[in-house]
Amino acid sequence: MTDAVLDATKTDAANDASGAPRKRNAERTRKAILAAALKEFAQAGFAGARIERIVKAAKCNIRMLYHYFGDKKGLYMAVLESAYMDLRAREAELKIDFDKPLEGFLELQRFTFDYFEKNPRFEGLLRNENLQHGKFAAQSRVVTETAFPLRRTIEKLIKSGQDRGLFGPNLDPVQIYVTIAAMSRFHLANGYSLSATLDTDMSAPEWRRARLDHALALLEGYLTRGAR
Repeated sequence: MTDAVLDATKTDAANDASGAPRKRNAERTRKAILAAALKEFAQAGFAGARIERIVKAAKCNIRMLYHYFGDKKGLYMAVLESAYMDLRAREAELKIDFDKPLEGFLELQRFTFDYFEKNPRFEGLLRNENLQHGKFAAQSRVVTETAFPLRRTIEKLIKSGQDRGLFGPNLDPVQIYVTIAAMSRFHLANGYSLSATLDTDMSAPEWRRARLDHALALLEGYLTRGAR
């Protein structure tokens, strides 16, 4: 038995008599594992990720990882769902004014653009999940169900804009969100190759600001096209 396992066993035993410290330590360990696993899965994908690297980065032991998550697939699903829940929770914090539907859509675009830029591990996780044809995302009710409020928000914004004569007809909420996500992610997922191909540093702050302005203008133009 390694020193790490011995230390963890001693810590667990010491905390058995007091539920609160033990619970806090368990939650802290679980969060450390999730954070380390997010980094590993984002960089190496599901197949390439190594449990040994995750537990080393989390400063815990394999026994604890399997205790909380069951196996590698269980850990991956927990990471994937946790990442989606964080995105959706932050979306829900947006102060969307349905009486100002265009501003609502532009705020959603700004948020999504900013979120992906500040969370490159989530972008990496999605990139690797799509290399697997979304196999794990398709098995998760959490991934699907947490998107329901976002879809309702988009639908309400469309209706509000159309009722006010601000938006054109035949606007599809799924198409609109895919466009918002694409304009927020494509330059990140393909930034190295596009920078080399077009001889443009797409990591430069000024280029990113211009990209956001471009995305906002495109979104506004699409939404208002054909407005009465």
